[in-house]
Amino acid sequence: MTNKKRSWRRRVLLGAVAVMVVGVPALWVAIHEVSWLGPALADGTRAVLGPKAVAWAEDVAYDLQDRYDAWRYKDDKPKKFWDAPVPTAAPALASGAPSASGAPSAVPVAVTTGSAAPAAGAAEAASFPPPTFAPPIAAIASEGDGIWIPIKDNGATPAGGGPPVMVKAVVHPDPKRGYAAVAVVAIDLKRIDLHMMAGTQEPASDKVPAEHRPGIIPREAFGDLVAAFNGGFKAIHGHYGMMVEGETLVAPRDIGCTVALFKDGSIKIRTWSAAKDAEFAMSGYRQTPPCLVEQGRVNDALESVEYNKNWGATVSGDTVIRRSAIGLDKTGRVLFYGLGEAVTAQALARGMRAVGAEDAAQLDVNYSYPRFLFFDRFDGAAAGTPHVESALIPGIKYQRTEYVGGSEVRDFFYLTRRRPAS
Repeated sequence: MTNKKRSWRRRVLLGAVAVMVVGVPALWVAIHEVSWLGPALADGTRAVLGPKAVAWAEDVAYDLQDRYDAWRYKDDKPKKFWDAPVPTAAPALASGAPSASGAPSAVPVAVTTGSAAPAAGAAEAASFPPPTFAPPIAAIASEGDGIWIPIKDNGATPAGGGPPVMVKAVVHPDPKRGYAAVAVVAIDLKRIDLHMMAGTQEPASDKVPAEHRPGIIPREAFGDLVAAFNGGFKAIHGHYGMMVEGETLVAPRDIGCTVALFKDGSIKIRTWSAAKDAEFAMSGYRQTPPCLVEQGRVNDALESVEYNKNWGATVSGDTVIRRSAIGLDKTGRVLFYGLGEAVTAQALARGMRAVGAEDAAQLDVNYSYPRFLFFDRFDGAAAGTPHVESALIPGIKYQRTEYVGGSEVRDFFYLTRRRPAS
């Protein structure tokens, strides 16, 4: 081999190494800083190389991330999203309901509006927030796990210091990973309404005209808007059903866990085979992979298999990723939204059951999609456009105009304050 050829090969090799050393980390940073980049790259690569190539790449990337996290956080305390106020004196009882340990429920009041008098509506809210809960894995629980704290007042909290309409808590559900944590929002369904909206493209369907799926929160809801969060998988990933306002975009599957909204305002989360007899009374539904939790039990397939592929894992089934979930308590009165960092489907199910979800469905997964966003105004008026003020946890990339300033490609849910009956 001539010196010229050796020199050329050496340059090619050095160039490849440079790309790996500089380009791959730069791309990883870009994907985590630009919310649309990861999905765009995945969809583009999937179209050229096929889904198996993308799944393999994702599997390698997330496996490396999990290995790095295990090394980086091995001596750290369990991950915390916020500092939970732990009362030094006995706090006021929120509901009198027993906690998992048998003690009365107690919630530190972190947000007040300056008045000690009960607010209007406080009587019907007396059983909210939900009871404190015991951490499912005591050995990795952080200080404050199991304690519900009021969400920062964005105008949705009643005036006069009444009970909040939303509270949050953190749970650590994975005995192997202290850095695996689930942030949960509990929502009072007697004072908050849940709505669903199809995206302009997802779930993909040729059954509903484009004008019937605007993909944006309607302007008439702006005055009561509190928060919004992500929906489910793309249609290609399981073909799970969706129906909105009587129009079916994707037909339901019997195995699909179904978030059903009823015409009377109630909500149910059950496997379709257990819910379909009431389809005539539904105003809409969104399906997901099989229920994480149903009738108080973690799905049998998750109890026995930690790295189960059926809830969004990649080729080898061992991805540990960002995941989201929606759940209901036993009364159907409290809605839960969970956003987990570095969790398996098994850990997410364990966390949702621990907080009190009698039934729970996994929503979307991976870095770019799960999000729970709070809006910055609540004045009871339809004038003006609200903006996203904050996200449930640090590290969620968002635009201030999401869900209200332009059409969304993917489906989502949103929450509005319920107005008193006139």
